[in-house]
Amino acid sequence: MIREIIKPEDDELIIKIPQDYIGQEIEYIIFPVNEKESKKADSQKAKKSLRGVFSQYAENAKIPLEKSAWQNHVMEKFQSND
Repeated sequence: MIREIIKPEDDELIIKIPQDYIGQEIEYIIFPVNEKESKKADSQKAKKSLRGVFSQYAENAKIPLEKSAWQNHVMEKFQSND
């Protein structure tokens, strides 16, 4: 995907198509972008988090074990190899 924000100087725009896109269907969209909204949208994208997206699959009884889960796994793995 190619995304570029430009400020046209006249009513013509020449688009250079990458070689990889030749022979494929492509879509182009042109719309005005408010600079403040553009910067706000970019900062919101950066702040988005996946935190909690899998909470529906959580087992409440195992949540307290999460802090030490990695350490416990490593210890179990290397103790079983003795």
